[in-house]
Amino acid sequence: MDDRLPAPVLASVLGRSGGAVVTCRSELIGGSSGAATGSVTRLSGVARCGGEEVPFTVVRKEVHPLRSGRHAPYAADPRHWAYWRREPLAYASGLLPIGPGLAAPRCHGVVGDVLYLADVAGCGPELPGRAARRLGAWQAGATVPDVPWLAGHQLAQRLAAGEWTPVDADPRVARLWQRQDELLAELARLPVVLTHGDFSAGNLVAQSGTGGGTTVALDWATLGAAPVGADLAALALTTFVDPVEDYLAGAGGRFARADVELGYRATLALTGAGRVHWMLSRGMRLPDGYEDFILSRAP
Repeated sequence: MDDRLPAPVLASVLGRSGGAVVTCRSELIGGSSGAATGSVTRLSGVARCGGEEVPFTVVRKEVHPLRSGRHAPYAADPRHWAYWRREPLAYASGLLPIGPGLAAPRCHGVVGDVLYLADVAGCGPELPGRAARRLGAWQAGATVPDVPWLAGHQLAQRLAAGEWTPVDADPRVARLWQRQDELLAELARLPVVLTHGDFSAGNLVAQSGTGGGTTVALDWATLGAAPVGADLAALALTTFVDPVEDYLAGAGGRFARADVELGYRATLALTGAGRVHWMLSRGMRLPDGYEDFILSRAP
């Protein structure tokens, strides 16, 4: 891996041109990552610019095709959620939110298959309600662009590649999985919005500032088009908080409550059932109350 900073990237990080790196160290950033993520590294050090030494930090994210698993055959399909080059294209497109409210990390440059992003280390987790309100405001004002690499309905694509094998799950959860044709048909009649695709607690950080600061959403590799309310399912499944009321408040009447409720509940039911199966089939322990939460929100 090349940890050197391209000159245009360094100029963006420093806010001025003519700088030169004096020292630079790399630190691998762990945690969950998307299917197309190769490595995520924090580069920090000192640059000399205009006779002074200036500290800097930037996140270097490299992407590559998914090479194994049931979704690997679709890594080169621009309409599939697992398309490996989507995130660099998304940052270069100008389609991502820039605030106020919801924002992607500032991008200092895209060089080939490498992204250089603002470091949001030190920011705390975002409140679910505030994240939902800001998501609603963004989706209410965003149009679904006509670009060839935008992901299609991620849930439908995941279900098409999955199967239910015997696991020790609540039988009612298995029955939710069996309703997928019915629920996907219901989702197909809803308005389509521009979606993050993994609007979960681990991808949301609170950046301080006036007016409640900014909700920074990480990992835009699954940017796509999906039914309204779908993004709320990931938020709810990682916080056990119902986000619909806050979302509707943020959207300012742009979407019908019934549509948002259906999009949220149907997506949560099928996504949750799939995650229950995934965890149990790998010998993992379900979070306390996980199945009950899914069942209580099912449409």
